[in-house]
Amino acid sequence: MSGFEKHPILANGEYYITPLEKRIGGGNITRPHEYFEAKQRLLLNIDSIQAEIEKEKEIFVKEKVVCVRLEPKYEAKSYVPTSLISESHMKLIGGRKYSADDTEQSKAKMYFLRATNAELEDLKTKFSTSEKDGVKSWREQICTIKSIDFLSPSEKTMGFPDDWEEGVVEIVLHPLGSDYKEAIKGFFRLTNLNHKNVAVRSYDDGLTFLCARMNKTSIESVQKYNPLRSIKPLDDDWDELFLRRSSIVAPAPQPPEQIIKPFVKIGVFDGGVKSGTPLLDPYVVSHDMVGTKATERFLDHGSGVCGAVLYGTNLRGKTESDHVDNPSVSIESFRVFPTVPDSEPTKNYQMYSTIDIIERVVSERSDIKIYNVSFGPKGAILDDDINRFTYVCDKLSYDAPDGINPLFCIAAGNDGNLEKPLNRIQSPADMVNGLGIGAYSISFLGDKYRSSYSCIGPGREGAKIKPDLLEFGGDTSMPFITTKSGAELMGEQGTSFASPVVAGKIGKLMAASPQIHPHMARALLIHHATPDESISQDEQGFGFCPNDVTEVLNCSDKKVTILYEGEISSATTAKLPIFLPDVSTTHGMAHLTWTICTVVNPNVNDSDAYTNNCIEDTFYPNEMKFNFRGPKKTEQLNLLKSEDIQRAKELFGLGYQKSELPVSRSAKPCFAEADLRSNDYKWDTVIRKEISMRCSSLLSPFLSLHAIGRDDYEREKIKYFVVITVDIPKYSGSVYDGVLQTYRNLAPIEIQNINRISAQT
Repeated sequence: MSGFEKHPILANGEYYITPLEKRIGGGNITRPHEYFEAKQRLLLNIDSIQAEIEKEKEIFVKEKVVCVRLEPKYEAKSYVPTSLISESHMKLIGGRKYSADDTEQSKAKMYFLRATNAELEDLKTKFSTSEKDGVKSWREQICTIKSIDFLSPSEKTMGFPDDWEEGVVEIVLHPLGSDYKEAIKGFFRLTNLNHKNVAVRSYDDGLTFLCARMNKTSIESVQKYNPLRSIKPLDDDWDELFLRRSSIVAPAPQPPEQIIKPFVKIGVFDGGVKSGTPLLDPYVVSHDMVGTKATERFLDHGSGVCGAVLYGTNLRGKTESDHVDNPSVSIESFRVFPTVPDSEPTKNYQMYSTIDIIERVVSERSDIKIYNVSFGPKGAILDDDINRFTYVCDKLSYDAPDGINPLFCIAAGNDGNLEKPLNRIQSPADMVNGLGIGAYSISFLGDKYRSSYSCIGPGREGAKIKPDLLEFGGDTSMPFITTKSGAELMGEQGTSFASPVVAGKIGKLMAASPQIHPHMARALLIHHATPDESISQDEQGFGFCPNDVTEVLNCSDKKVTILYEGEISSATTAKLPIFLPDVSTTHGMAHLTWTICTVVNPNVNDSDAYTNNCIEDTFYPNEMKFNFRGPKKTEQLNLLKSEDIQRAKELFGLGYQKSELPVSRSAKPCFAEADLRSNDYKWDTVIRKEISMRCSSLLSPFLSLHAIGRDDYEREKIKYFVVITVDIPKYSGSVYDGVLQTYRNLAPIEIQNINRISAQT
């Protein structure tokens, strides 16, 4: 901390948040098609759709699912074909990207609409007459549409290798309202599958997920089923997932001489924990969630994960005669595999059975707010499809009956050494409301580097920066040392062990201060992560997780961190002041860094618009510096200067207009420049930015947070957590004291001795 005294970080920043009026303007937009040409072309599309229905080229239920494909570069929410939908009475039921041709630049937006024969005929009438020709919104939307058609069979199948013949698959059916049961029945009629051998899960949003064992022939037959949205292979083999990577075994150290069980609980879904493991027994409550006998392989994995939660990386170097310290957290261990025997086939799909358990446990256990998941379906995520596992974790994180959103830490996956795109992160680490954790290793010289096996980004829309963090996961030269079943340690490697270390760190932050809730801790770890400039953002996300997380709760005299949290309604803007003492006479630079994390309602119906809400941030360095816009040019004036005030009067006389808000300044996201050019992070749930400016340029700086919602979610509130750090090395005196004296409602967080709030056992 640069030799300065440590101080607790400051909370209550939300007491100073105020509404901000911010007009969002727009100009004329060029459309890709002429209206009358587009109308005639779309009329022919409807003719083709009706002919396919009549000839039964696909297998339909009462309501048909059609695709409205927009031209490339028209993906913004303002181009949703709302006029076409309202005029035809068809129903919007989702969307995704599609390829207009074989190039990446041709990616465009496609919307799924549910329509009856009568609604299609009504739309045809509107295209064939002049009924809507004079309606501007109708004309503009028609000019952005490339085609209206059906999803092709090849667009419904995803991720199947050329040599695939048979296996477990996940099937997703479109939302069909009251017809969803008929759609499920139609699937069984078409495939001749036995109901007893298929797991079926339907959600309130209308999507239906099915898990079944199918072969190549049955896949080809179901491709012609109109309610089918997607079908993909599902690697459900946990045995392969938990194959041992290392075999180092050594005697374990001794438990603490005085056992103290912490109150902060972390839920661990894994292979269970074997009783008689001295380092785990005092701190772990075990729950068998499946009716099968536990296996040694799964118990060792579960024990290793629990050891990583409790002890982190601190077991390295410990001998049989050493005593470990009491951990900061305790564990509720939920054994979820192996699953039940073949006598109950629909429960023998391990992933679906496990997801069912997770849904039930998280909904019932309001006393647990942090969960670790060190497993998932093998295989890289697909942009145009969302795994049920990911959706469930995101939805559970969003639902918070008591106001505190639970947080999942998820292992990113261990296929990072495969060729692209097979090395991409694996579900559910692509969730937007949680932390996907990759692994790093340490060289003999002490340098950190991404472990070659650790899966890389990018993540999906809404969380394109994945993994979020890298944590130590070990490798063959320096394995991760953790607990084995019994009184032994084992050497391991994998993101399976990096993720629980982060879960333990989140728990430690919560144990240290009652003012730190899980998603504020999430924001703090991302805020203080250290990126490696020599590797890409896809490899490391926001960077290496802090080693000693208690340090993130401290400030110094010259470097101050403030916390804000709150809710904001879509289409509104909030003003967050950046707290500074008077710095106008300070020479040198001020370095400002901020991190914003949101928790949003996921939209599983649209893989391209999975986050229904987002926040756009803008930085304003000087509240008295404004733009004055004239017919031909713009001038910037500081209205604290007498000469600029006089100039403003002259400009008003010439017809200039003063901007509503002060002059903004672009801040730099904390990534390499090459990453910035190729990515747009607008709808992501995490923002991290930084800027350096001369102190003399700053006057009551602030951030504006503008909330945006899509479609039916525009009135939802967005919960946000903000961390802002101000670093002024050359400030005369204490920045920390100056902030506290100026802003009386700010208060240092309460930092407590963890053992004092623990139960002695």
